[in-house]
Amino acid sequence: MAAERFNPELEDEVEKQYAGIGEMKIAHNPGLLIVMGIGSCIALALYDGYVKVGGIAHIMLPDSRGGRRTKKSCKFADVAVLILLEEMLRHDAKKKQIVAKIAGGASMFSVMDTLQIGEKNAIVVKEALKEEGIKLVAEDIGGNYARSVILDTCTGELTVKAKGGVKSI
Repeated sequence: MAAERFNPELEDEVEKQYAGIGEMKIAHNPGLLIVMGIGSCIALALYDGYVKVGGIAHIMLPDSRGGRRTKKSCKFADVAVLILLEEMLRHDAKKKQIVAKIAGGASMFSVMDTLQIGEKNAIVVKEALKEEGIKLVAEDIGGNYARSVILDTCTGELTVKAKGGVKSI
């Protein structure tokens, strides 16, 4: 059986949600979850293909120590995975069915990037996914360019738009 695909002609009828820095969004099929302008940040997409529910988080920094942390903020990589996962479970997703995809983690200013925020973000997100038993099935990380992503809750496809073009992971 062929996978159900998003029909661009119906785009106006599909719910679109945008996640800003530190935000997360959840959508049931049909829906598009979007994060724009990811540099050193990480876009974390979780998807349960059985119930067709997706979640996306726009993660800014690797570590919440010393920062303002709220119960629903996904600003920090060390807590964002668990926060997004818990919200997915509230929307009928099953932990054993959820897969993850990530994009971002770029080094935008190589001369000034002694802190390596993008690389650290990616490492912390991957460690947190492993701790939670969530399989990372695709990634588009690193480099020195920004990305924007769209998670399609119909297919689980994560479309990554960058200076080199558009690809699906």
